[in-house]
Amino acid sequence: MGASNIIAYVPRALFSIVALAFLMLWRTGMITSWHWAAGFAQTALGFVLSTFSIQPMFDAFSSGMVFIGASWCYGSGLLIYFDAPRLRAARTGLIVIYTPTLAYLVFVEQSLVWQLFLTDVGFALMLGMAVSAVARRAARRIDMALVAASGIVLLDSVLRTAFFTFFTDSSNSLGDFAHSAYNLAVHVSTISVCMVFPFTALGAIASAAIERHRKEAETDHLTGLFNRRGFETAIKRDHASGIPSGVALLFDIDRFKQVNDSYGHEVGDRAIVQLADTLRHTTGATGYVARAGGEEFIAFLPHVTLGQGITIANLVRVSLEERDWKMLGLDRPVTVSGGAVEVTSGPDALRHAFRSADSALYAAKSSGRNRIVSASILGAPYDGQADLRPVLPRSVA
Repeated sequence: MGASNIIAYVPRALFSIVALAFLMLWRTGMITSWHWAAGFAQTALGFVLSTFSIQPMFDAFSSGMVFIGASWCYGSGLLIYFDAPRLRAARTGLIVIYTPTLAYLVFVEQSLVWQLFLTDVGFALMLGMAVSAVARRAARRIDMALVAASGIVLLDSVLRTAFFTFFTDSSNSLGDFAHSAYNLAVHVSTISVCMVFPFTALGAIASAAIERHRKEAETDHLTGLFNRRGFETAIKRDHASGIPSGVALLFDIDRFKQVNDSYGHEVGDRAIVQLADTLRHTTGATGYVARAGGEEFIAFLPHVTLGQGITIANLVRVSLEERDWKMLGLDRPVTVSGGAVEVTSGPDALRHAFRSADSALYAAKSSGRNRIVSASILGAPYDGQADLRPVLPRSVA
């Protein structure tokens, strides 16, 4: 088997493998778009048509449609991946113009040169619309690499068609395509340059899927806040050198079991979501908030004094109580109790702080609920309004 024969077989084999890989990822739910698999499968089919001729005009027209279909799928894959507008009107308009023009060049003019020119230009325009729409959305390095790889494919198409259309004396006969220098150039550039595109896409989408599953494992699905695992992971990730000083807050919805029993679990879920939204907007971008389980929430506010932390906790408490609960299906307000503890820097300081905050929380419950109680890092609860030294048993909600 000669070198040219090997070159002819490599692109369709590689694109078939890549298409199968993307199909498997889509079938298993790792990716949400089937367009990548369809695009690479069509590209593989296009290389098959360029190698095994059926009839020159059929080959030219079908390959032209296959490659514009592949570019549509690549563009759709990019737009979906980057959550960009789909550009359906513009891309459909291009197909409407492209298809009859291709038919005219193949069946009327029977011009190989202009059929190839149209196919490359159409491919570049279709993919280019998507690339221009997603370029500014690439934030991760692998996403930037995907945009760059897409740009390489565009550049390859434009330079190749410009060279062979305007700077060479190529045969204009449709039947000469299989043995043309253009066909060889397509295969060589695909093997040497353009294969960066599918493998970069595969890497970007796989890494995004892994990141998505990681976030799902660290997120509470009802509220969208961190769960306890995500809470601890985020703090460790952002403060790898050590936990800074700050304030730990622990909240628990008052008489939540009564809410569920009287109004149903759907209304109870609404109460949980309302507290989550209040915490999210009150603690700010520098705070960490999580749903620890059931109706219990935890927060860590780095570089905040105890007084500031208590003020924030009371703002959460008052904001929740003053919401329009009748609109949410309750005829009485939902209140929350909380414990606030100062966190000193240290490897186990946060864990000890939440243990002390737990005692402060139950002290708040024992004194009538709907209040915030602060405690020292050693766990002795205190409140400016009442003597809370007797800590309530764990059974009180």
